[in-house]
Amino acid sequence: MQHTKARWIARCSLGLVVLAGAAGCSTPQQQAAPNDLQNVAMTDSASSVVSSPTAAAAQSTDSPGKVTAPAAAPRLTVPGPDKAFLLVAVDRIEDPALTVTASNRIGTYPSGADTGDREQFMLTPLSPGATTYLLKTARLRVGGEPLCAGITSGVLSAVACDAAAKSQKVTLVARSTTTFDLVVGGYQVEVSKLGKVSLVKAGNAAAKTRFRFVPAGTVGQWP
Repeated sequence: MQHTKARWIARCSLGLVVLAGAAGCSTPQQQAAPNDLQNVAMTDSASSVVSSPTAAAAQSTDSPGKVTAPAAAPRLTVPGPDKAFLLVAVDRIEDPALTVTASNRIGTYPSGADTGDREQFMLTPLSPGATTYLLKTARLRVGGEPLCAGITSGVLSAVACDAAAKSQKVTLVARSTTTFDLVVGGYQVEVSKLGKVSLVKAGNAAAKTRFRFVPAGTVGQWP
C-alpha cells in the first residue's frame, strides 16, 4: 500500500510540473507592463497630431503624397524715386486720381482731366531699400519744396514733408503685380464710387479701394 501511494504521489507531482510547463509556454517572453502599453498608445496617438495650424496649412496637398508650398504674395512693381505718376482708384467712375486741392486737402479728380501738376506724385523710400515711403508731390512745390501726403485732424492732406512723422509714413499692400491698398499714417485711403476720399484705420477691415500707378514722366533732380 505504501509503495502504491508513493507512485500515485509521484505521478501527481509530475502532472503538476507538466501543467506548469505548458502554462509557461503560453506566456509571452517579453510581455509589456500595463504602464508600458499606455505609453505606447500615447506615443502612437501623438505622432498623428500636426504641431500647429501653420504646419497643417503648409502641408496642404494637390494630390495624394504631393506637398505644395503656400502661395507667394504678389510682388508689386513700384516706380523709382525719379518717376512721376498718377494714383488712380480702380473700378470707380471715370477712374478718379488723387489730387491736391486748393486748400491742400487730397481729393480726387477724373484722371483724364487736366488739373495742372497737382495730381502727379512720386515715392521716396524712407531709407535705401525700405518698403515704407513718403508720398510727395512730383511737380507741385511750395517755397521750392514738394509737399507730402499726411494725416492732419483725420483728413488726408498735403503738408510739409517730415520723414520722422508717423502720420506721413506710406505703405503699399500689394493685391496683384499692378494694384495695391494705399496706407498713409496707419490709415487705409478709400475712394467712394462717386470719388469721395475717406480714411479707415488699417487692420480693422480689408481695404475696399485698390489703386494703380499711371506713369506721368520723370521728376526733376530734387529729392
